[in-house]
Amino acid sequence: MPRLKLIQCGVGGWGAGWAKQRVPESPDFELVAIVDVSPKALAEAADAIGIPTERRFGSLEAALDRVTADAVFTVTPPAVHVEHARLAFSRGLHLLTEKPIADTLENAKLMVKLAAESGRQLAVSQNYRFRPAALTLRRLIAESALGPLGHGHLDFYIAADFTGTFRQTMQYPLLVDMAIHHLDLIRSITGLNIAKVTAVSFNPTWSWYEHDCGLKMTLELDGGIPFSYSGDWSARGRFTGWDGDWRLQCEKGDLAWRDGKLSLGRSGTWCKDLAIEEIAIQPPRFGEYSFVLHNFAEAIRSGTPAETSGSDNLYSFAAVMAGVRSVKEGRGVRVAELLGSC
Repeated sequence: MPRLKLIQCGVGGWGAGWAKQRVPESPDFELVAIVDVSPKALAEAADAIGIPTERRFGSLEAALDRVTADAVFTVTPPAVHVEHARLAFSRGLHLLTEKPIADTLENAKLMVKLAAESGRQLAVSQNYRFRPAALTLRRLIAESALGPLGHGHLDFYIAADFTGTFRQTMQYPLLVDMAIHHLDLIRSITGLNIAKVTAVSFNPTWSWYEHDCGLKMTLELDGGIPFSYSGDWSARGRFTGWDGDWRLQCEKGDLAWRDGKLSLGRSGTWCKDLAIEEIAIQPPRFGEYSFVLHNFAEAIRSGTPAETSGSDNLYSFAAVMAGVRSVKEGRGVRVAELLGSC
């Protein structure tokens, strides 16, 4: 099957990894042009992968005027995504965005609306969903391996120094830019949407961020199931992995995800007879980034929305935005308040 033609916007920083390695390795896409507002980033990426001068552009509009393509991939700050959506869909191209889908929920809803009106696919790169451990955990919960899920908790502690990037100055960097991965994972693994969010954010005295990079959050999933979240993006000392440390408490035991490993714990009453069993993780057919691209490609070819479609991702992003509103207003916020009729 011929590869689909892709234009990538944003090839510096995180985008460099996509342009130099992940997209070229994909069996589904051919990178036909790259776009960046930085001439230096544009030249470095283009020289590394052999993109000729005539297919290097300072704007997406210029690229669309000169290059024939099937889709656009935007690895740019969230505020840029809605404009790239307008341009791509108006020219009949499909769009894949990095997370978060947009800078505001209004723009995210607009992007979903524009995709539907144009009959084109909109997908979001929520690659954490496709990590082998996450896929295995999702299966175990779906199979009720330890009985029904009662509640859950996730810890995320990493010292991430994004000095000089948009994350250093953005509001609520952990909640908006990182917790979107974790809230999307919670939805994916449990098979439940997030119904209500109560959040408190803060900025530790030693933080190098301009705004709050610490977060305490209580979530209510569909059916009233509670799930708690604790994180700090300037954490010192012991740290978690990027996935976080998980505990899913079920009727007959618990499922834990730590350091890339899964385990199952069973015990009797009064903490007696504890038995812990490591769970084998079956590698999927694709790596997580190839999975993102493959799901997007299959959506384009079949006309069926990707697992991480824009319309599905609204439920993850709206949960994040409910957290922002909760922080600002000091109350629990129901996600339905933000989603309306979506």
